[in-house]
Amino acid sequence: MFLLKRRSMFVKIILLFLIVLLLSTLSHFLVVQKVQRKLLRDQARSIARQIILTRQWIAGLGGVWSKDGYNKEMGFLTTYLADKSEDRKDTIFYLHNPALATREISALADLKFGYTFRVVSDMARELSNTPDPFEERAIQEIKGGQLAFVDGVEEGMYRYTEPLFVKQGCLKCHGDLEKDVKEPMKSILINKYGTKAFGYKIGDVRGIISIKIPQTDWMTMVTSVLSYWNLLILVASLLIFILFSKYLIVNPIRNLTDAAVQLSQGKIDLDLGLDLDRDAKSKDEIVQLAIAFERLRTSIRILLTKFAKTKRK
Repeated sequence: MFLLKRRSMFVKIILLFLIVLLLSTLSHFLVVQKVQRKLLRDQARSIARQIILTRQWIAGLGGVWSKDGYNKEMGFLTTYLADKSEDRKDTIFYLHNPALATREISALADLKFGYTFRVVSDMARELSNTPDPFEERAIQEIKGGQLAFVDGVEEGMYRYTEPLFVKQGCLKCHGDLEKDVKEPMKSILINKYGTKAFGYKIGDVRGIISIKIPQTDWMTMVTSVLSYWNLLILVASLLIFILFSKYLIVNPIRNLTDAAVQLSQGKIDLDLGLDLDRDAKSKDEIVQLAIAFERLRTSIRILLTKFAKTKRK
């Protein structure tokens, strides 16, 4: 603050302008970041809805069968060998349950669009469906607070999770082993997973849908919202502010300062360029200060004149 006191008013005004500009820019990008977060959340929520509908459709059908092929990395639930005839070869069908289908669609989404999703649970059947630390916290928060979603940002990725509730179709694979899970699905599931993740009821939280979407970094955001027009407007605003400050604020105050110095040196005959009849109606504080200074100068001249007459007598 001491260094600023020694600077000219013009420098102080420009510094104030730059500070306001910096704070305004920061506020602008915080708003942009908030809007981006909302857009990412809406996108993730839309993806989650599609996943839920797809899983419900697959569960309602009892699974989806693929003909003569499957994803080697994802695997399959079981197989079915079709009846062979003289005019065609043996045909093998592979069964994909909702969990397998979700992983396969996620791999495709990652390849095509750069985002991924998966269903994880604190009672996972597959090792690949084990939650990471962020997802573990999300499961605890969702179950503990009955939250509609939990989101956040990790390592440049926007992360969104929401609960996956058990529906009627889910009981075929996750319900009570004695009442809900029927053969041959019962034997298939036990042979593949053991007795994990059974005993759920309608409305229970089976797990969460976990979605990762790449988040645009700050530099990309800056370059996406700035253009040559933005820079031109910024430069024009700075020039207008400088001219306004210089000719309407700084120069009039400088003239008053010079007049005060001359008056202190005994120079009474000063011309401040005022028209008292016209300028008296002005609401400009600097003009009013100049009028007050002119009246002070006039009063000093009258006093000096009276003093000179008294001295001659």
